[in-house]
Amino acid sequence: MQKIKIFFLFLLLIFSLPSPALCKERVITSPETWSRSFENYLFNLGSVTGKFSQIDQIGRITKGSFWSNGKGSIKFNYDPPSTLLIVIKDGIFLIREGSDNSISRYSIKENPLSKLFSKEFSLKSFVVNEIEIKGGIGTMELRTKKDSVRNSIILTGDYPKPLLRQWKLIDSQNKETLVFFSKIRKFDFLDESFFNID
Repeated sequence: MQKIKIFFLFLLLIFSLPSPALCKERVITSPETWSRSFENYLFNLGSVTGKFSQIDQIGRITKGSFWSNGKGSIKFNYDPPSTLLIVIKDGIFLIREGSDNSISRYSIKENPLSKLFSKEFSLKSFVVNEIEIKGGIGTMELRTKKDSVRNSIILTGDYPKPLLRQWKLIDSQNKETLVFFSKIRKFDFLDESFFNID
């Protein structure tokens, strides 16, 4: 009987100790630590492709595929019936839509999106307004000006291991666009001409 009691006391002691997995997670519990991990993840993402779903200011949902070359160029190709094609390149936001294939250009050099998927991306370049961890999800808001939400982006990713899940872009006109990402994977290098829209 005494041996059984000792055995159960031993089990109680073992299960009351923190597991290695939990100890490992506590090391990176800090939101600031997670934000630096996310920064490193985006910096080293390289050439990737995947799927996206977008919700605009009035609630319209569109879907498509995207590509990034890891140098700041990003291409969004929308699924039919949409005719929209968006390219972000050299700090310029290019949009082609409609039967006439006309192209609109907007400068986003002041927006964090212009350097998000490039080796030039750094949290030090922006105002990190808020970092929040809820369960297995982390969120941080990057602003170009401390007191203005215009030209800002809110990034959401997995916690504790960073993986981009969505962003909410707030443009210079204070319009919001929410984009969800899925099936992100690396791919071979694409020539810069792939991101030409002219």
